[in-house]
Amino acid sequence: MPPRVRISIHMSAPTVHASAADARQVEIYRKMTPKQRVAVALGMHDQARALMDAGIRASHPHWSEAERRREIARRTLHARS
Repeated sequence: MPPRVRISIHMSAPTVHASAADARQVEIYRKMTPKQRVAVALGMHDQARALMDAGIRASHPHWSEAERRREIARRTLHARS
């Protein structure tokens, strides 16, 4: 039997670089028109749905597209932040 390996994930506080990147991103969003910001948000939404669909397809390859859409809707409606 192989030896047990303990994996520890340590999350540190945001670095100076992350803070600078966040500030730069806010600056970019503030320069956008409302229409551009909506387009970015919709793109993020589409990417999140595509990622969920890929995960569901991998876990349930026998499910139809309609079943996957229902599962995505269920997860989206019952999401907690």
